Amino acid sequence: MTPLVHLVGAGPGDPLLLTRRAADLLARADVVVADRASAGPVLALAPPSAARHHVGRSAAGPAWDLDAIVDLLAAEARLGRTVVRLKSGDPFVCSRGAEEALALAARGVRCEVVPGVTAATAAPLAAGWRPGRTVTFAAGNADPVQPQLDLAALADPRAALVVLTGRARQANLADGLVAAGLPPTTPAAVVHGAFRPTQQVLATTLAGLGGSRLPPPAALVIGPSEGEGDAHP
Repeated sequence: MTPLVHLVGAGPGDPLLLTRRAADLLARADVVVADRASAGPVLALAPPSAARHHVGRSAAGPAWDLDAIVDLLAAEARLGRTVVRLKSGDPFVCSRGAEEALALAARGVRCEVVPGVTAATAAPLAAGWRPGRTVTFAAGNADPVQPQLDLAALADPRAALVVLTGRARQANLADGLVAAGLPPTTPAAVVHGAFRPTQQVLATTLAGLGGSRLPPPAALVIGPSEGEGDAHP
């Protein structure tokens, strides 16, 4: 039988927002490989006997590289174990899920993808945002293939912009968007832990975004909102 890895979206962190397929796979997992220990409430759905591996950046050291993660997944899958690769949000939205799936295929390992609720939609809802007809999602961290975001293309005053993994660069992103033509008074918010018990929302403007800091995981929401909705409690 061809070895199999389940690439599962963990959603924004609330176990109640998991898909039924994701919850079922976690309940019978032998091995769970997760990016962050902050996925604790979701990881708790796995049996106590399941091996747990944290491969994201932590106080103990840097994140594992792609090859090391895929080697671990492939090795466990070849032993016939039920392997869940748990990705925050949705595996293919501002994530390396596609890269991991391709790397697993190159090693002869099948991959089942289970979608999840992405923070790109959860964060605006948590902030009381009502995006209009156009919404853009962007990854704010540096990427070896495309190291710089095209801020001129993102600076559309008619569209809402949600930036994931951009917390470390939010001051530079804000300055760049203003330089590209967005008004400094453009509404903005920083959302930490959308829909988790620890959720925090800082409402500000593009001019104030650089100084509006919340701990990770945090998403940036920038642009017009239809209506004046209050932030999610």
